[in-house]
Amino acid sequence: MAYLTRIKAAFIFGALGLGACVSVLPEPVTPDALYRISAAINGPSLNADIAIREPEAPRVMAGSALVSEDASGALRLIPGVEWAGPATRQFQLALVDSFSGDGAGAAVLPETGVAAQFELASRFAAFGLQDGKAVCQVTVDIINTRSRKLVASDNVFVSASAPSGSSSDRALSMKSVAEQCVSKVSSFAAASVESPN
Repeated sequence: MAYLTRIKAAFIFGALGLGACVSVLPEPVTPDALYRISAAINGPSLNADIAIREPEAPRVMAGSALVSEDASGALRLIPGVEWAGPATRQFQLALVDSFSGDGAGAAVLPETGVAAQFELASRFAAFGLQDGKAVCQVTVDIINTRSRKLVASDNVFVSASAPSGSSSDRALSMKSVAEQCVSKVSSFAAASVESPN
């Protein structure tokens, strides 16, 4: 009986000890605002199907955090604001949505399994704030899916100054630059599929 009482006491103290450990964990920080990358209305039409791959990017650019880089190259997260999801996935989805349905082709996600004639692969060279300027720089490749030959390549660059140093102004500038970048990439893709080099 005394043996069972000791086991119960050890169990109770162990449970209380674990409860104390859990209670000292920091609470997750909830951002003040979430931002998403949207597609422009009335984008270009496509004459062939194109699979839009998710852009490649360093992990710090690809996540939900908005990033600022100072003159020394140090990266810092912008407090209080985040993307509504991973930035690369949002860019991909906005790009798929940016094309009108007027043409003979469509933009699709690779995971749909559609055998598209072309593929759009991209890589972020810069995606964040640099010295107070919102910057989106992405390398874009259009590939013929059958021959795997490069059809066209471009380096898209968009930048804009944030009106102030507030987190919300910097986030809105970044959102605007990302959406302009999506628009330029979709126009390039539509022209490349129209008349490949």
